[in-house]
Amino acid sequence: MQTEAGNELFSYWLELKHDDRVPPQRSFKPARVRHLLPDLFILGKNDVGAVSFRLAGTRLCAVFGSELRGRPFAGLWHKSQRRHANLGIQTIMARGRPMVTDVTGIAADRVHHYQLVLLPMRSGETETDRVLGAILPCQPRANALLETISYLHAGESRSIAEDSPHVAAPQKGFSAFMRRLLSIQIVDDRLSGRS
Repeated sequence: MQTEAGNELFSYWLELKHDDRVPPQRSFKPARVRHLLPDLFILGKNDVGAVSFRLAGTRLCAVFGSELRGRPFAGLWHKSQRRHANLGIQTIMARGRPMVTDVTGIAADRVHHYQLVLLPMRSGETETDRVLGAILPCQPRANALLETISYLHAGESRSIAEDSPHVAAPQKGFSAFMRRLLSIQIVDDRLSGRS
């Protein structure tokens, strides 16, 4: 993790896990990370299975220049990366493993570097169908007004719990094709398979 806030959010997510299961959304207590709320969001699948924002912090909405609730997650990304962003978030839900991605926010006159933290959660007892996330600046925020970001561009993505004993391995019933599909990582605008 590049950011202290990212470490804090991930540590809290680990606290919520029990019996190596993805934590339920109802166990998340916003007061525990009150100072991070403006940068947090919750994603969920809509009626047609697309992943969209269910909630988004006030600072995120300001940075993107509009209310994010109801908007598709893939819509934040450059059009060349939208398919990959959608596949990535679906993979996080399917595997139940958290991920961190280095992202660049493209504004009118400059770029801003962020860390995107994505932590899977459950709305019910079984299916992982939510993601708690944060878009955190890599550098301290300036006191100036927030500059509106037109879109995000992804850099390197990595699972942040691959070696953690808290993360369950993929179930044995998965076919070889599904294991391969669920091991995809988003790296520099291209898909690279990891077995």
